[in-house]
Amino acid sequence: MTTHDFKIVDQFLKDCVEAHQIPGVVYGVINRQETIAENAIGYSYSDKKIPMKLDSLFDLASLTKVCATLPSILLLLEQGQIDFDDPVRLFFSEEVNPDLTLMHLLTHTSGFPPSFPFYRYAMDREAMLHFILTIEAKPDVDTVYSDLNFILLGFLVEKLTDCTLDQFTKKNIYEPLKMVHTGFNPTEELYSIVPTEWMPRIGKYQWGHVHDENANYMGGVSGHAGLFSNLHDLKNYVRMLMNNGKMPDGNYFLSPATLIASRKNYTGEFSAARGIGWQLNEKQYSPGGYLVSKGSYGHTGFTGTSFWIDPDRQLGFILLSNRVHISRKINMNRIRRIFVNLVLKCLSED
Repeated sequence: MTTHDFKIVDQFLKDCVEAHQIPGVVYGVINRQETIAENAIGYSYSDKKIPMKLDSLFDLASLTKVCATLPSILLLLEQGQIDFDDPVRLFFSEEVNPDLTLMHLLTHTSGFPPSFPFYRYAMDREAMLHFILTIEAKPDVDTVYSDLNFILLGFLVEKLTDCTLDQFTKKNIYEPLKMVHTGFNPTEELYSIVPTEWMPRIGKYQWGHVHDENANYMGGVSGHAGLFSNLHDLKNYVRMLMNNGKMPDGNYFLSPATLIASRKNYTGEFSAARGIGWQLNEKQYSPGGYLVSKGSYGHTGFTGTSFWIDPDRQLGFILLSNRVHISRKINMNRIRRIFVNLVLKCLSED
């Protein structure tokens, strides 16, 4: 599949497995036309010794934000149903802060807290929506990454489309992009799904159901988490982004102008660099590491998933793991950064 030698990449990831930092991993390195390298290493379920496979299905966690909710919002933008500067109160009846806009939600500058345990209070969806809309928001103070932003954006998609989020994304995103294994509440054979964390309340690993407590409580479908996918499908999605919206059939899924605008830095004066939904390359702590180009962007998922795109080099780096299967405390960003660094070293030696 490639003329490059990726043994150093594979060995690093094998070392991570042997050191019990991750149970296993699937990775892909792509350009705009083809796959440069891919591999599956280690196990999806350590105790049962179920091997990772290239088609293993992962709980994407917060990649849901940029693989489900974000493209839905961008489609609504191109249909003329929304503008990024629209006030949130334009779409909902509650007394929302009049200064709060969709841009604040998309760039994590709303001032909402990082999360809230709705599942502990047995709130129904109407009560959850009311809580988010009436919480005290102080926009434009700083970037605070918040699940509440994208839970609310998921509610907005459903309100404007008269569809549930899983129905809308399947018809309007995953079918056009031929992401045949991507969706909420997977129905695939259990052994093809990668289990996540040991859950004391159920006495077993979470397996086949979403790991995130709020998304699980919401029936597995939310704007912030709940999506499952595999390497094949994510390569289709990432390649569409790398080609500025163009699909293999020559048609555009989204316009180049929309995608270019989505990855601009809208939070330059704040503590974290954010585009429309995207995490951007920063001076330090970026999951893409120090060697990627300044204009690179991507996102991560709490379970251990991520992808990163370097437009200048025309490269996409997809790294899928289930680090929570071992521990939430594992520094997955370190693994992500070293992975990208080693890939770039391999490619530079061509």
